[in-house]
Amino acid sequence: MSTNDTGAPTRWAELLQYIALTIAIAGLQLVWSVETGFGSPYLLSLGLKKSLVSLVWLAGPLSGLIMQPLVGIFSDKSTSRFGRRRPYIVGAAACSVLSLTVIGWTREIAGGHETLTIWLAVIAFYFLDFAINCLQAGLRALIVDVLPASRQDAGTAWASRMIGIGNVTGYLMGFLDLVHILPFLGSTHMQVLTTLASLVLSLTVAITCYCTHETPLLRAPSNSEDNLQAFKALFTSLRSLPAVIKRIFRIQLLAWIGWFPFLFYSTTYIADLYMAAHDAGSDEAMERGTRAGSLAMFAHAVVSLCSSLVLPLITYSTVTGPPRQSQEPSAAGSASSIGCAMDVLFAVRRRLTVSLPTMWTISLGVFSLAMMLTLVVSSVSIASALLAACGLSWAVAMWIPYSMIGETIRSVSSLPLEQHPDLQMNTAPVRGDYVQVATGDIPLEVMDGTSPEPGSEPTTAPEATELSAGTILGVHNVFIVLPQFITAFASSLIFAAFEHIQGTSSESEGGQHAQQIALVMCLGGLSATGAGYLTWKLRS
Repeated sequence: MSTNDTGAPTRWAELLQYIALTIAIAGLQLVWSVETGFGSPYLLSLGLKKSLVSLVWLAGPLSGLIMQPLVGIFSDKSTSRFGRRRPYIVGAAACSVLSLTVIGWTREIAGGHETLTIWLAVIAFYFLDFAINCLQAGLRALIVDVLPASRQDAGTAWASRMIGIGNVTGYLMGFLDLVHILPFLGSTHMQVLTTLASLVLSLTVAITCYCTHETPLLRAPSNSEDNLQAFKALFTSLRSLPAVIKRIFRIQLLAWIGWFPFLFYSTTYIADLYMAAHDAGSDEAMERGTRAGSLAMFAHAVVSLCSSLVLPLITYSTVTGPPRQSQEPSAAGSASSIGCAMDVLFAVRRRLTVSLPTMWTISLGVFSLAMMLTLVVSSVSIASALLAACGLSWAVAMWIPYSMIGETIRSVSSLPLEQHPDLQMNTAPVRGDYVQVATGDIPLEVMDGTSPEPGSEPTTAPEATELSAGTILGVHNVFIVLPQFITAFASSLIFAAFEHIQGTSSESEGGQHAQQIALVMCLGGLSATGAGYLTWKLRS
């Protein structure tokens, strides 16, 4: 990486590093959008019953609950000469490509046998979910490992942008006649989709792994007690984490109770509103309603991508602090109109700039308000606008929590013990990127350390009592996954209660179903309101 006279990387070098480091997340998001956007219709087309499709999607929370924490704690201890994260990233990407290939060509592989076709597709989707979670764990931990605390916010902001690019690309591919455009990639829409997703994922992962430098750990003596400690770390880490990270976990638990109804039912909600507005129950009307839902989610993805580009410009991290006007004269001259305009723009930006917790609070407020308004909305266009507005909140959800966790990990790991003597710290020494285990509170204002420079000497494996990025991010994912079980159980009870009350009446069925979904979304919005309150308290 090129540097300036002070030894710091140049602006263009930093930009290229951010792109290379996070571009694999765009490929991962494209794969995820193909699975979630086209998986259910594909399974139904193979002959799987609707009542069983929901069981297939339990693979997501199950794999997130199992894979990410385990991949985190084992990759933390990896002594591969290729680095801690990259072997897991490459392996997970290869499994993802294999699973996508099986999904696209399930009928051909099964030889036309219907039962075998369904089982093969279901197993492939489960393998794909486990591989996606393994890949996500490695890519998120890689950002924390490579970037210093002062650049964690920018790194996670770029990850959010890549997620937006992957989403927009995935939804756009759903509108195109890919078989007509790219017939040489497959004879069905799903075959072309899975082939494109596999190619994009392979290319982006190759770029990230080739361009990103990891400092490997020296091999440490291993024994059965170390392996046992790896499993125990998952359950003991919660009480030994810094208080800032504990608070973020609580916020995420409440916020994702609101997010999962949005992700599960948004398209169906718009489709049901469309059916009720047009008083039609034909398959053709349902298809038009589904397209209206897909269009709303495409607008949501576009707003999310635009937000990920703009919001970081008016947000500052706790590590870097608010923007300060340079003492140097403007390059255009203090008297020039260009220089005056730049000064005005900087002054406006400085007034608009808010901290990460404040922006997170605002985004949760927007999301909770939009979800609660779904109860009183009956227009497809207005409901679509509400879903699109949630793109701002989604961009923040994919950026700020990870940024704050990464800043905490990198900053606290570099703080000497005497900098916060009021904390009861574990006596194990800090090595490399590993976090000292604190039983007290770590104020945000003391997080101003720097990280070791790339290319430094390899570090030894961590002590069993130390926590590191992979373990913390794995536990963080548990607090994202648990709400999915809560939401699935609660929404099932609500839908069953309405079915029992309404009986077999089919009058205004589309509108009634839309109101049921709106009630679930509204309850999720109330949970997001609680998350917003906790985030507001996090500011202090």
